[in-house]
Amino acid sequence: MKLNVLLVEDFQHPVERVWQGLTDPAALRVWLMENDFEPRVGKRFILHGRENNIDCEVLELDRPSRMLWSWVHGEGDAPTRVEFRLDSILGGTRLTLSHTGEIDPLIGSRLREGWPGKLADLRAHLAQAA
Repeated sequence: MKLNVLLVEDFQHPVERVWQGLTDPAALRVWLMENDFEPRVGKRFILHGRENNIDCEVLELDRPSRMLWSWVHGEGDAPTRVEFRLDSILGGTRLTLSHTGEIDPLIGSRLREGWPGKLADLRAHLAQAA
């Protein structure tokens, strides 16, 4: 199935703070998953999920406005792409998250349902850390 998740969220924090929430491994552990992430192009990393691990790679990094990951949900699956875009807006930051590619329908459904909750967890983490 074709996966096309597009979420736009406004945060009451400056771009640099939201960027830190997206690129700091400790912050990612809080709102996304356990990981061995580093914010550098070419870095392969693993997101440790409850049921399986997700193999990722940082494909593009344009501090502090854009990051693109390759995301492979399971062995033998085609990679999908996760893009984070940050734009400064009055009173904070607009985060646009897109997750696209070809994926198993069950996994695609989980991702469509899961990303909004993950962004809510990011929001809570940023509020608590402020």
